[in-house]
Parts: sequence; structure tokens; C-alpha cells
Amino acid sequence: MSDYLPCITNTYGMRDVRSCTVKDQHTDFCDGFEHRQREAWNPYLQRLEWVQVHPRAAGHPPCEACLPVGQTQLPPCGGCLPRRAEHGLLCWSCWMKTRDALGIALDMITHLRSVERAQQFDTAGVRSSSQWVIPVPQTWRLADELIMLLGHPTPGFPSDAGVWEVDAITERFLDAIDPDMWVSREAGAEDAVRFYRLMQTAMAQHPMAEYEHRIRNIRCAACKERTLLWKPPLAFEDDVRVVCENPACGAEVSHDRFQALAQIEEWNARTRKTEPEGESA
Repeated sequence: MSDYLPCITNTYGMRDVRSCTVKDQHTDFCDGFEHRQREAWNPYLQRLEWVQVHPRAAGHPPCEACLPVGQTQLPPCGGCLPRRAEHGLLCWSCWMKTRDALGIALDMITHLRSVERAQQFDTAGVRSSSQWVIPVPQTWRLADELIMLLGHPTPGFPSDAGVWEVDAITERFLDAIDPDMWVSREAGAEDAVRFYRLMQTAMAQHPMAEYEHRIRNIRCAACKERTLLWKPPLAFEDDVRVVCENPACGAEVSHDRFQALAQIEEWNARTRKTEPEGESA
């Protein structure tokens, strides 16, 4: 067992989070396999009663009870030595991710709540009960989970809170957090890890800005190749640009013309689906 304090992700309270370990570095009791049941091998969990329940904790080779369904052997271990806690109870990687997440939290949480109303589904007037509930958008739930990890009471933002109120509430809770003190306590360090992980999920699912991307289902009107590139506006009130990446073409399509091309392509696709096989041949 190592004589240093490991990152909080290696504790039993964070068993649902991937542990921070050193690549290709192994503990003395590693048997060379990746362990899915961390209670069986991680000494920092201090669950010694597992030795009496399952022999694997005592260093025995994997048995059928250890293997996930459908597998004949466990994958090789890529490194199980816990990373050292260097800033409070976090390793350096977790600490930097926490600082980055706190830096964009105000903009991201406000962005998630920028949807002005809850989702409403058209059920053609059919209601299952007299007390029909309008489901809350996923972005609102993410914003609530993020602000609660910062210390806001359950269940999060008031349902009728506007964007400016959300901005003020978020700023107040961010100002109240001392990052160094936050990650020095066990509960705070756990919240910090869950906070930056949830922030990464929110950024991936709901980016605050568009990115350049290839348009694969529409051909360029000039060269007839599928080489159109969508370029979002660089400044407020700028137009969206659609340009052809073909070096021999380089044409630029206006947004209105691009919408017309998209409608034509959609109509052609529907025509091909409804066209009989004999006629298409």
C-alpha cells in the first residue's frame, strides 16, 4: 500500500466515477487484469470484509463470478496505481478541470436555462389525468444539478426564474466558493469532481457556440461535389457562410440559397423513396 494520499476518485464514495490512476503503473497486489468490481482490490476502500466473501481480494486469479456477462476473460490492466492528491484531495488533473469548469460555469448555466419555456408535446388534446404536467427540458435539469453541486438547495432554480435571475443566483454561489477550501474537504472534493464531469457532459451535449462542420448530404451547386462546409458567424449579427472546400471550385453559397438546396435535396430523397423499383431501374 502506498504511503501518500490518493485522489478522491479512488475512494468508496466515488465508486461510480472512474478512478484517477497512473498509466502503466500498478499496485503490488495487481494481478494484471482490469477489475470491474473495485471493492475487491482497492485498499483505499477499506472493505476488508470482502476478503471473506470473495477470494479475489486475496490475490486469487479471476473466476467466472468476476467476469462480466458474455466475456471469457477480463481485459488487461492499463494501470491501477492511484494518482497522488496534490491540491486538497484532488490530483492535479482533477484540480485543473475543476478550475476550468468554475471559470465557464456562469456562462454555461445561464446558457442551459436560456430556453424560455418547458417542452410541450402535442398529444392531440388527450390527457391522462386532470393534472397534466409539462415536462422540464433536459437543459433545465442539467442547470439545476450544476447549481446544486455549488451549494444551492434542492431542487435548484425556481421554475419561473428568468435568465437574468439565473445569472444573478449563479454568480452569487460562485462568489461564495473558495476553490482551495472546497477541494480540501471530502464532501467538497466529491462535489467538485461531479461538477466538472457534469460540466463536460453539458458542454458536449449543448455547446455554447457552433463549430465548422462538413455538410455531407448536399452537393455544391457549382462543382456537384459533397464538399460544402458550414461556417458559423464570427460576430453578432454576422451571416452564416457556406463555402465549397473543393480547391478547383471554392464557391460560396448564400444562406438563402443553401436553404433552397437543402429543400431540393430533401424533396429528391423523398422522391427516391416513393419511386417504384421498376421505374428506378
